[in-house]
Amino acid sequence: MVKVLLADNQHLTAAGLTHWLQNQQGYHVVGLATSKDELTTLLQKHKPELLIADYTVNGQLSIDDLRVSHSYSPNTNILILSSDDDRQRILQVLQLDVKGFLTKQSTQQEVMSAIKAIVKGEKFFSQQVLNIMLESSAKREVREVSQELTEREKELLKLLAKGYSTQRAADEMNLSPHTIHTHRKNIIKKLNIKSPTQFVLHAIDLRLITINF
Repeated sequence: MVKVLLADNQHLTAAGLTHWLQNQQGYHVVGLATSKDELTTLLQKHKPELLIADYTVNGQLSIDDLRVSHSYSPNTNILILSSDDDRQRILQVLQLDVKGFLTKQSTQQEVMSAIKAIVKGEKFFSQQVLNIMLESSAKREVREVSQELTEREKELLKLLAKGYSTQRAADEMNLSPHTIHTHRKNIIKKLNIKSPTQFVLHAIDLRLITINF
């Protein structure tokens, strides 16, 4: 049973999402947080596998609240489900290593696809968010990065972009975690990666993943 915590101060939206998830086999909503204090308390108490969160600029939940959530439950994956359309704020949230970002215009099928992908350790972004990521990527200095990476590094970059952990990537590539760690450091140095989101951007640039993963 996958434990899911909701963080959203729009009660009607949260009630609908709770009702829908409770009717999906294999998922259990452990609580609803509408403030920072409730969020930290529920994270510590339940240690959920998944946090589905919204943030508001002037509300009781904020980007900073999401930033500190990992310290209370480091193994909790975060899926953002928000109506925010501000490009700069979205890019700011993506720096938090969230596993997925959907808009509240997403269909139930898209939300479930995102949840299933994230529970498996992968990432999932809506088309709107991917477009913002790609626009940001296009403004970076253009370099022949494909010539800088070895084939092994490209293979690992693809897995990292999909959200694979060091151990899972090691199992997939039949390498030791130490070797994976070394390859990861080389990728970060060669591509000047500053945040987990940039693994995705570079993987898209190199056509290692499609934008609909």
